[in-house]
Amino acid sequence: MILSRLIIALWAFPLSTSATSNSNRRAKPIIIDTDIFSDVDDIGSLAVANVLHNCGLADLRGVAINTNSKYGALAASVINTYFGNGDIPIAAIRPLTNETFVDTWEFVLGEYASKIAHNWPHSLNDSSATPTPVELYRSILSSSEDQSITLISLGFLTNLAELINSPPDDITPLAGPALVSAKVNELVVMGGQYPSGWEFNFGGADPASASCVVNNWPRDVPITYSGFELGRDILSGECLADYALPDSPVLAAYQWYVGRCSTVRESWDPVTTLYGILGLEGSRELGIGKLFSYANEIGYNEMSEDGSNMWVNDSHISNQHWLRLADGVTNTSIARLLDQFFAHDPKDANFYAYGSRGFLGYNGSYCNRGCRGMCFS
Repeated sequence: MILSRLIIALWAFPLSTSATSNSNRRAKPIIIDTDIFSDVDDIGSLAVANVLHNCGLADLRGVAINTNSKYGALAASVINTYFGNGDIPIAAIRPLTNETFVDTWEFVLGEYASKIAHNWPHSLNDSSATPTPVELYRSILSSSEDQSITLISLGFLTNLAELINSPPDDITPLAGPALVSAKVNELVVMGGQYPSGWEFNFGGADPASASCVVNNWPRDVPITYSGFELGRDILSGECLADYALPDSPVLAAYQWYVGRCSTVRESWDPVTTLYGILGLEGSRELGIGKLFSYANEIGYNEMSEDGSNMWVNDSHISNQHWLRLADGVTNTSIARLLDQFFAHDPKDANFYAYGSRGFLGYNGSYCNRGCRGMCFS
């Protein structure tokens, strides 16, 4: 009992800018490739990335947009600017359009990207002034240390397919595959179902590009997949209205998108981003224990022309995995942790996952600060 109390005490310090400078953990360099436009969980992902960037655990080198609306890059800039990171480079896919989102599947969900772009400050004023995603990728990768960059893919794989098909140029003499092999530490992909199935990021807008990446990614670069089934039942955003600042664009985006006085949404992209930055072991600095584990030991993902995917068992390949929750971690506990990221005050240099003791396996109950009046044992 004395030992367990000591462990809790050691983990109970919030991470601050000064604490980070003394930490042995290096900020993980990441690039996020997002389809921000048609689902609000991309906003949640950028909130997670910005908070961890400000904590010194992530180094958000750039954001690439893989949907064509000009409002995607502007919405990404709103979130980065809100968290004090308006200088992070953003790249927009071409051609750009004036399209705004309309839910033609269920006619329930609302548009948010143009609304936050028109109503919140953003350092980027013109999406057409951005580089293309391939230009951004090649520039960042060529200037990075070897095997240092984690790529986090949160939508269609168009930009990544163009990257691995890119020829040598004035930026670097390396062609796409060689550049990826030299500079990328891991590709983390929200896409597919596991061990098999069909999912929209693979089979929706650009299955040819998805197939190109899944089937032709350099074999020496690890890939981790976060499947549809993982984020589907993690319903985050429930407590945003209680705890986010009234002027938060994260709160506004969730309110506009979900609608009918709700901010609850599935967490496909935020979960992927959380793993992409914290990995399997979590963060001792933030008081977050192990959240995820690999669901397989061997094999690789294979994608068909119709956009479906299937895991192929192959004992010769051990650097491809798909994710599941770690033992003892629940959908609800992950959702409440995400809510704390979403609602974080950008002026507050400290972040501590108050509900994280449940992830660490401590005995006793705790009150989850992410939602008023909700306690878990």
